[in-house]
Amino acid sequence: MEEIKDILPGSFITINWNDKKLMLPYSLRKGFVSFSDLRWDWRYKFKDNGEINEEETTLFEIKSRSKYVEHKCSILSTEVS
Repeated sequence: MEEIKDILPGSFITINWNDKKLMLPYSLRKGFVSFSDLRWDWRYKFKDNGEINEEETTLFEIKSRSKYVEHKCSILSTEVS
């Protein structure tokens, strides 16, 4: 199992959520760690000390460029491929 902090371009994350299995590629973003396929966007924010906050994650369901649904999530296990 890899750590979220060690991700590299080309990595992806698999999320099991609401009977859906999402495989989202790492998406370079400023200000947070993101995995996105432009329909779903899984985000980790940074703590004040610069570490990744793995306890508070958000899954955005992207409906259009300006419309999305925010789902607050909790992690049962972390594994990055």
